[in-house]
Amino acid sequence: MNPLFFDALSWIGLALCIGAFFIKDILMLRLATLVGCVLMGVYYTHIDVAQGMVSNVIIVAINAFYLLKRSEREPKVDASLECSST
Repeated sequence: MNPLFFDALSWIGLALCIGAFFIKDILMLRLATLVGCVLMGVYYTHIDVAQGMVSNVIIVAINAFYLLKRSEREPKVDASLECSST
């Protein structure tokens, strides 16, 4: 595969991870970090940098854990109870 593709992935991932520092909404922050670290992890796997792969896998796992924990906490709304605006 084209090396430029993996370079682009790394830059996009880096931009998402750095941009996450400016996000106030915790859900969006975790999603941006999760996606950014997955992209960086793909890049580090491609260039065979073990430290980068391990650190990104850990960060992805932490963010995924808290996103799953958050989704379990949120109340489930029954669709039959919602009002329709038709």
